[in-house]
Parts: sequence; structure tokens; C-alpha cells
Amino acid sequence: MAHFKIQNVTFTYPEERLPALSDVSLSVAPGEFVVLCGPSGSGKSTLLRLLKREVSPGGRMSGSILLNDSPLHEWTSREAAAMVGLVMQNPDNQLVVDTVEHELAFGMENFGLDRDVMRRRMAEMAGFFGLEPLLGRRTDELSGGQKQTVNLAAVLMLQPRVLLLDEPLAQLDPLAARELLAMIKRLNDEWGISVIMCEHRLDDLLPLADRVVRLDCGRIVFDGKPRDFAAEAWNRNDADWISALPSITRWAIEQGPQAFVEPPISVKEARLWLHKRGNPTQYAREHSNSTVEPTRHGEPLLSADQIFFAYDKHSPAVLRGVDWQIRRGDWGVLFGGNGSGKSTLLQLLAGIRMPQRGSVKWGKAPLSRKHSKEQIGAIGYLAQSPVLHYAHDTLLEDLKHAANRAGIQDAEQEARAMADRFGIAHLLTRHPHDMSGGEQQIGALAMILLAKPQMLLLDEPTKGLDPQAKKRLATYLKNIHTQGTTILMATHDVEFAAAYANRCSLLFHGEIVADGEPEPFFRGEFVLHHTYAPAAERTC
Repeated sequence: MAHFKIQNVTFTYPEERLPALSDVSLSVAPGEFVVLCGPSGSGKSTLLRLLKREVSPGGRMSGSILLNDSPLHEWTSREAAAMVGLVMQNPDNQLVVDTVEHELAFGMENFGLDRDVMRRRMAEMAGFFGLEPLLGRRTDELSGGQKQTVNLAAVLMLQPRVLLLDEPLAQLDPLAARELLAMIKRLNDEWGISVIMCEHRLDDLLPLADRVVRLDCGRIVFDGKPRDFAAEAWNRNDADWISALPSITRWAIEQGPQAFVEPPISVKEARLWLHKRGNPTQYAREHSNSTVEPTRHGEPLLSADQIFFAYDKHSPAVLRGVDWQIRRGDWGVLFGGNGSGKSTLLQLLAGIRMPQRGSVKWGKAPLSRKHSKEQIGAIGYLAQSPVLHYAHDTLLEDLKHAANRAGIQDAEQEARAMADRFGIAHLLTRHPHDMSGGEQQIGALAMILLAKPQMLLLDEPTKGLDPQAKKRLATYLKNIHTQGTTILMATHDVEFAAAYANRCSLLFHGEIVADGEPEPFFRGEFVLHHTYAPAAERTC
């Protein structure tokens, strides 16, 4: 059994004046399930990386980190690598070989395990995670969620006693996220693996955790049980704290002091509480947080005309005759399971990929006929992996380059103004790879918006964002949408979509199988409702 003890740790990145972590002390008991939460840039990822010696960041550290009462730096490389497993925030940073099967075997091969042991472990893990159909697939063809699942399975091949997870749910659809959490909980309960997980999405996680630790500005500001965390957040009456609570908890506490005594932290608890108060359906509908404007039916702006696409001739088609239109004035959301083709469809609509059959049209003309500069002003595309948007040594340089490409005269002034709008001005001199995942996401979006495109195609735009950053993003997107920008988002963030989108679509088996306004979409079929409906809706 593994036991971590962190004693008075302070850590500062090179050339930074302020520390990323300040006097952090934390003990994690064997078999404990600990959730680390807090705003983007609060030090969560830095702390996790310090616990995994092989990926510890460069910088100055004071204090000590003990694993099973021995200093972490005194463990042999082999023992430390086997004892502590890490799943990183960006799944592409962890994949090292060409196929899923080779990725699962890579760590075991480096440890020199016997072939029979390797085959048995691979069979167990592939079965546990449902990866058998993907074993022959190339890792660069997987969706973000599939990559994350493969990374977790590969880490577990070495049978670690501590599992560190840096926002593992960020790229998973709602069903896959719940399934992964159930698997992690089984690993924790049945295998005795200690789990330390960073996450912003607490809705399904809080009921499973033993403890919640909140960091803010590099310091621990709360350490206690999940329900105590809910009460503490409400007692503080602070927007940052309250917004970190599961949506169902915030919604219930707002109804009155009765919920505050024993705040519900799951849909099941909220249902029981609501039934005691009377009509749950009436409460759910009366207290909807949606700010959706009435749908404005404009002319088709961007169209997919019978699109077919496969990554190679030996692979099945990802998209099978997609015939779909995005209308001017839409704020559309594209849902679908991991691997359903959402990112592929966005790339086709953005002109980054070309369909094997069919065409993409801007208005009535093929998009391919537009000059590249015209496309920049027409369509802004945010990739699922924000690091793809960075090419310079500082965020300011990247923003200036984006402003220059958009033809802005005073590029630096506009770059700084955009950074102010999104609350990232303090990061302008930071190297992009030293920023947190949420900060990278906001910076990449700021670069895209400098061109003031007519349409935004956003692939998981809220991934890695803390609740307050989401609010700032929503305010900005709502403002430009009101001014005429058409928006299409591929996302798994149901709460965000329900609050702001005016059109929802579902991609399944290479086709659009559901398309309509949010209310009928979320109140549709039973399975669809319970997979994609916001938490308050699921209490009905």
C-alpha cells in the first residue's frame, strides 16, 4: 500500500517571481480517493507532476515529498516508475508509439516482463476498458477520449499503487466519463489503488471521493470531506467557490435553507430531497438556468453536402453521407460519443481536411474555392488540442502573430486588449507550454478571435476551464453571437450547452441522427435524456 506525505513544499518555475506552490502540506493515506480542485493555474497540475518524479518540472523546490516514508528522490527509477502512475492532461503528450496494442505493451517491454505476463495483462486490461476493437488502430487516428482511455490502460499495465489523474474527464462524453469514473472507483475500492485526481467537473466525481482538496494561488485553502466542501463553499458566499460545486448542489441549495443542512451532491440525493418538498418537475423547470435566446432561422451559412470520410482505405468510414446545414445566427452544439466523428466533421467544415465524397459549401459556393486569407476571416477553428495553435516562446508573441495574420495594424495593442478581455494578461510573458491546460485553451481561443471570423468552429472549448473561466468565455461568446457571429461547438459539456446554445445535434455512426432546439432535444428519448440532459433536468 502506498502512502504519500507532502511537507511544506514550495515550488517556483524558472524565471518566475511568484511560486506556483507555496508551503503545501498534504498527506494521502493508502487506498484513499482524493480530488484536487481549484481555478486554472492554481497549482494542481504542478503538484501532480512533482509526485511523479519522471515528469517533475524544472525549477526551485523546498520542502519534502515522502512515498512510504522514504524521500521520493531516493527511490530507484524502476521502483518509482512502477509505484506511481500518471495520466496527463493532454493525451497526445503521453502517446509514444504507433498503434494501441504497441502503446499498451510499451511500458511492460521497457520493464523486461515475460511475454506470457505481458499477454495476460494486456488481455485483462483490454477487456476491462473495452479496447479489443481498437488494438490494431493507429493512436493518431483515435479521438481525444479514446486516447485518454488508452493512456490510463497503459499506465495500469505496470500495476501502480498510486494513480495520478490530471483532468481525465475533459475529453470524454458524458456516458464515457461516468464509465471511466466507475472503473477508477473500482480500481480504488477493489485493487486498493490510491487515487489523486485533478478535475473541474465535480458533478459525478464528488459522491465518489473520500476527500476534496482545493488549491488557490498555490496554497491549500480547504481539505476535508466532499459534503463539508459543499457547505464550506456555500458559507463563504464566494462566486469562485460556489461555481465549483456540482450544478445539482448549487441548484438545490438555492431553493432554501433545508438543503443546506444536508446538501445533496448527486442526482439521486437531489431527487429524494425534491420529492420531500413536492413537485420535482415544477422545481426543475422553474429554476432552469438557461439564457438561450429564441432561435433565429437564417439562411444556410455552412453546409455539409453528402460528406463521406475515412482515414484510410482499410478503415471504416467515420462519416457516412452527412447532409447538414449550419444556419446564420445559430449557436449550435454537436454531441456524440468518443470516436463518433465530431472532431473530424469540424475539420472538414473548417477546410482542414477534404472529404472523399461530397462537398462543404460556404453559402452556395464550395469552401475549397475560397482563398486562405478569405477563409481566416470567414471561419475561426479551435482544435481539440490547444497546443497546436502555439508556435512562439511567449503567449504575447503568438497573439501578435495572430493579429498580424488577421491584418490588424497595431498588433501588440490588440493582442494585449484581447488578453485583458479573457483575463490572461498576466500570462503574456509565459511560455505556452508552462501554462495550464485551461490557460492554453483560452489563449488559443483569443488568437482565433483576433481575426473576428463570421463563424466559429470550436472543438471542446470549455475543456480544462474552471467555472469562472467558463463564465468569462460564455459572456464573450454570447456578446459576439448577439453581434452576428455564428457558433458551432463540439462538446461534452452538457450544462454549458443547455445554458447557451439554441440548437443541438447528435452525431452517431457517421450520421446526424437528432437535430433541434435544446428543450425538445434534452427531453427526448429516455437514453438520450439521461445521457445528455443537465443534472437539474435528470431530477425530473
